[in-house]
Parts: sequence; structure tokens; C-alpha cells
Amino acid sequence: MPTFSGIVVATGVEASGRRTLLDIVDELARPVDAADTTVRALASDAFREAVRTMNRKGLWPWEVMDEDVAITANSAFSSVTSAIKKPLTMHFLSAAGGTPDQRIYYEPYNVFIERSNLDIGGEPSIYTIPNLFETGQVRWFPVPNSADNARFTFYRVTPIPKAEQEVVEVPEYALGVYTAFAWFEFLKRLPGEQRPFPIEIAAASAMAAFRELSAHVAVQSDRSPGFQRQ
Repeated sequence: MPTFSGIVVATGVEASGRRTLLDIVDELARPVDAADTTVRALASDAFREAVRTMNRKGLWPWEVMDEDVAITANSAFSSVTSAIKKPLTMHFLSAAGGTPDQRIYYEPYNVFIERSNLDIGGEPSIYTIPNLFETGQVRWFPVPNSADNARFTFYRVTPIPKAEQEVVEVPEYALGVYTAFAWFEFLKRLPGEQRPFPIEIAAASAMAAFRELSAHVAVQSDRSPGFQRQ
């Protein structure tokens, strides 16, 4: 997961098997000219755009993240390490690193600003996200009058790899969809005479791969509404 310094590190039991941006750039550039720096730069740009495309196309199971948040006395804001796509739950913890024991409720930022007297201090009962598109920042109401700890569960924005050695933080079974969109973006950037196959094929392949993944995510399971606790 990304650290505060922005370096992406492989985590989890399958970290050693995860692909890097270098692996994907090689795959895209090889049919054209894997040694050409311009071609490789276009391939990198194409995959980054594919990650942006998938980030805006939906909420994916691998984007769900738990993160402990430090609540600072007399500070209305706390930070998390990832950009937040969609908040799910926030709970106070019994202690730092402990178990959730009290719910904190979410309120959309526009409603929060209209309704809340921001000068009140006390134990937070509401949180909001001032900016869902940039930094991961949480705002509390009332303003905390003592230090505490909370656990935030949310859909994060899948990180866009910058350096070729960075691990792509997408499961292997879903990575083909990102690569399919990358092929389409790559061919868009290449001159027509350099394209290894027609761009129409790449576009159709990307959409077919996306439909397959969407069907996989939507299939009935414990995540489906009918299977959840009433």
C-alpha cells in the first residue's frame, strides 16, 4: 500500500507474484519496439490512463480499505494515507489498534457545512470528507476536545503507478481489464502505421473485458443485499 512518502510497496501473501508497471510496459511495447524510449513512455502513459478509467467506472472489491485514524484534541481534521473514493464506516476504537466500539456517522460535506456550528467542542458524532478528489482528509463534528482513535473503512482510489518498479495494486484476475484499456489508450497514442492491430479491436476488447469484470463483481454472494444482515 502507498506510504506517507508515496512509495508503493508490495504487501500481503501474494506480494512476490504481483506485476509491476515495468512488466506491463514491456507487454505493451514489445509488439512495437520495446527498446524505444518514446514507445515505452507512451505505454506507461496508456496504463496510467487505464487506471484512471477504472477508478471512475466503479467501486471495486480490492479498493476496500481499513485504516486507523488518529483523532487529535482541538483539531477538526485528521488524515488518511489514501485518496477516498467512497466512505463506508467510521468507528471509535477501544484503544489505539483496538476494536471498534462506537459508530461515528457520515454526513455529506454540503449538508455538514449548512447544518453544523463548527465552534462546538466535544466527542465527535459526525464525520465528513471535505474533498473526495484529492487528499484523504476527514473532518469531525463536534471538534474533538480530547485525543482518541477511530477506524475508517472506505473505498480508496486505486493508486496510479509512477515508476516502472512500482507494484500495480490490482489483483491478477482483474489486471487483464486494466491492460485491455491500456491497449486501447496505447493505440490511441501511436501513429496509425505503428499500430500492431486495429484500434477498433482494442476498443471492443476493453469493453468486453469490463463487462466480464462487472458481471463477476455483481454476482450473488455474501456482498449482495439479499445475503446481508437485516
